Amino acid sequence: MQASDLRILFVDDDSVTCSVMQRNCDRVGYQCHVFQSPIECLEDFEKRGADLLVTDLRMPEMSGFDLLNKIREVDADLPVLVMTGYSSVENAVEAMKLGATDFIKKPFDFEELKLIIDRNLNTVRLKEENQLLKKRLQTGRNRFGMIGDTPIMKSLFATVEKVATVSCNVIITGDSGTGKELVARALHDYSPRKEAPFVVIDCGALTETLLESELFGHEKGSFTGATQRKRGLMEQASGGTLFLDEICNISDAMQMKLMRALESQTITRVGSTSAIPIDLRIITASNRDLEAMVKKEEFRHDFYHRLNVVNIHVPALTARREDIPSLVEHFVAEFADRYKRQIKGFDTVSMNCIYNAEWPGNIRELRNIVERCVILSDSPVMSWPDQQTTPQELQNNASMKFPEDEFPSLERLEKEYIEHVLEYSGGKKTKAANILGIDKTTLWRKLRRFNQAE
Repeated sequence: MQASDLRILFVDDDSVTCSVMQRNCDRVGYQCHVFQSPIECLEDFEKRGADLLVTDLRMPEMSGFDLLNKIREVDADLPVLVMTGYSSVENAVEAMKLGATDFIKKPFDFEELKLIIDRNLNTVRLKEENQLLKKRLQTGRNRFGMIGDTPIMKSLFATVEKVATVSCNVIITGDSGTGKELVARALHDYSPRKEAPFVVIDCGALTETLLESELFGHEKGSFTGATQRKRGLMEQASGGTLFLDEICNISDAMQMKLMRALESQTITRVGSTSAIPIDLRIITASNRDLEAMVKKEEFRHDFYHRLNVVNIHVPALTARREDIPSLVEHFVAEFADRYKRQIKGFDTVSMNCIYNAEWPGNIRELRNIVERCVILSDSPVMSWPDQQTTPQELQNNASMKFPEDEFPSLERLEKEYIEHVLEYSGGKKTKAANILGIDKTTLWRKLRRFNQAE
């Protein structure tokens, strides 16, 4: 936090003390606003906020104690330093009980006061960073490695917790890119089978012949190119979990073979007649509605019911938009570290665009976009989504309505979005700052800048 960014309020009914304070703050680069009236100081704080308040205790109109109480009604965390010139250890102690963070005796040495100011601001900065970190750890990511704090994701996590402990078969449904494999991996990692293999195969990526060989294995010479015996994935995964992704793509004949293997818990390699015992938990995933496919006779009903002991649906990204800021933050950190880039994140207007986008490719698409932005960005704060985005496209993405021939500035878009969030949060700046993904001090500064521009 640089000195030039700080906004300090100083109130003392003595004009000389105010002048000395103003001069010294100008010298070190602090934004200091001095007041001889505590009422005027309070009015200014309620309109523009502050980073720190220094107040005398004995003043006409309103005492420093009363001012402190009023300030605490608005902001419980603002550093408040009290000055006292009377035999006043008792007064200082009383002020500390009421919520003052530090005190200094009058007449004060400015260098001593500056040390106290810097110490208190550094404490606040560390506290804010720790609070943000705790929030990210507690609400941004579940123990399964999946990010989400919306009710729909909490429900998903609760289901995973229940189902992981038993070895029943599971069908995971959801659109492409929603994270179905993450759910499957969580079901394995938190199950009694976690020490055994977790094997994944994409059923839509192989022909029927290759899929059969991959799943069941084959004997040497069983077909052209089979130069040696091969253990199938079902045999390799025995004791653990087999995840069959895009199960909707396999043929009727392959469905029948898999169903027999699951019923008997045995497999037979291609080209062999010997049954090999297996112990498998089967988890399948589909981006198509398997129940609808069964009704259309596009998928075997007996195989479907064998697989569908429990059905877990993974929601689309647009069904959990409130998780998007946490996902973006996670991906930015991931790729900034991977590519050794000093990237902090997206600007506020860009985050609004990201929040309101449709995301047909879901989390996979969002992740790829963030990776591309991190790679191509020339500054620590990224814009959405690239240099070719037109003002009209930006305005449409932000869901803000303007005349067709008007292209608003980014500052205007940011101002209107912040006002929208403040209205949504009932004017509570701490809640608004959390939604915006910024700290409360940054929000105060932006609001002050907007007020000054009007």
